[in-house]
Amino acid sequence: MLGDNEPTEVLDAIYFACHQKGGWQECLDRITHLYAAESAQLLMLSKDNGEPLAAYQSRASARQEKATDADPCQCKACHDMDEAHLELVVQRPAGDPPFSGDERRHLEALMPHIARAMRQEAVARVLHDRQAAVHQQKQGALLLLDGQRNVVFLSSEAKDLLSRTSAMKLEEGRLRLVRRQQQGALDALIQGCFEIQSSGMINLNGSDPLASRLLVSTVQPRDDKLFPSHGLVAVFVVTERCEENAKEDVIGQWLGLTGAEARIAGLIALGRRPAEIAEEIELSVHTVRHHIKSIYRKTGVHSQSQLTALVLNLPA
Repeated sequence: MLGDNEPTEVLDAIYFACHQKGGWQECLDRITHLYAAESAQLLMLSKDNGEPLAAYQSRASARQEKATDADPCQCKACHDMDEAHLELVVQRPAGDPPFSGDERRHLEALMPHIARAMRQEAVARVLHDRQAAVHQQKQGALLLLDGQRNVVFLSSEAKDLLSRTSAMKLEEGRLRLVRRQQQGALDALIQGCFEIQSSGMINLNGSDPLASRLLVSTVQPRDDKLFPSHGLVAVFVVTERCEENAKEDVIGQWLGLTGAEARIAGLIALGRRPAEIAEEIELSVHTVRHHIKSIYRKTGVHSQSQLTALVLNLPA
């Protein structure tokens, strides 16, 4: 039987897991204890080929195995994410009581929470990289917007840039672009980021030499299914100085890319599309897309906007 407080403690462990070292192992240890199990394993599998993208295992059980030829008792819970498939496998030793219907339902109910925590973990890594670059390398400007589009975080670099640029400004705590068409495009992009985990780019079309583009990506989408979340969006301002730092040798060294991959990553950071890159470096579009997939896998990003932000944040 599950205690009254134990399911809540497991939920706490799930949402703490993405914010602390060894958090997922601690979470699986709690699940193992809660369900009187021997072990628990969490897998994130690629939808394309079924290969593991991430794997976590509870600590080795101290329970004494029973001498029996019977198979161990398992309970598997699954959940589909947009980009991956999650599996949670909890195992009891052979001879132990099988999992009850309530226990199986409880485990299934945990899966959307695990998926949400993993999404938070992924976007937190990207945001952490950007913040580190902003504060350590002083190469860019970062703003965070809440669900009402109020600016809730403004880096010192962003504050300085907004005081000098004519392309954008803060108006009653909100980011405003001077050109109406660009503002409309920004509003639509931000709205999409709040509704789903996505990212995109706004080209400022040379309206100011201090700022060339805005990269917008989801930190936390709106979500009313599990518990209310009004969303959080990051806006990264790309400056001309950032553009100058997107060099192939720096990209290859810091991101562990081959020469061809570094060149393609640099062109993506300059706003080139795959067809344009293929023509420029005299490769087929298919080959370019193959390189882009390899770049995504090596860097852990999932879109051209995320890759652009990562490249432009690299130290000179």
